[in-house]
Amino acid sequence: MSTSTNKNGQAETHEEAVETNRVVDTLWNQYEQSLDRARKYRESREEGYLNTIKDVIRFNQEFRGSLANLFQASKETNNEIMKGVSSALFKKAEDKQMIRPELTEQFDELSSRFKQLAATPIAAGLDLIVRLEDKLEESSENYVNFARQRRQGIQKVTDGYVQVARNNHNKLVHRFEESLKVLVDAK
Repeated sequence: MSTSTNKNGQAETHEEAVETNRVVDTLWNQYEQSLDRARKYRESREEGYLNTIKDVIRFNQEFRGSLANLFQASKETNNEIMKGVSSALFKKAEDKQMIRPELTEQFDELSSRFKQLAATPIAAGLDLIVRLEDKLEESSENYVNFARQRRQGIQKVTDGYVQVARNNHNKLVHRFEESLKVLVDAK
């Protein structure tokens, strides 16, 4: 950096100072942009995480619906088979007059209770899975919201520190330039 006493030299010194400020500002602008990119990337990952959980839950619901339809179809098939077998047995027994109507009703009631007993653990298991999925989705959303709120507080402090560091860097460069001017003028 050369300084001369004429106006052109002073203009050159001012231009060099402006150029130095641009370099420092460019450095800090790039740093702040990288911070912003990292923050956006983090939020994008969190959104992706939440969307993945929601998609998995949606897939599981569809899968459970398919299983429920399959279970319902097998139940209907079993009912048809049971009605066919029981009607054949009852028809033979009625022909021989061995079975009373009360016994037929009891057999039908016993059959329906077995169906209920078979369906109860499946229904309870599916209900438990639904509740677990709901809690997983809720707790994931709460965690992401908590992390974002905590990070927002830290970001304000970080932004303040970055601004202070940027100002101090500019002041340091100006002091260095002034010291250099004094040193060059002393020669």
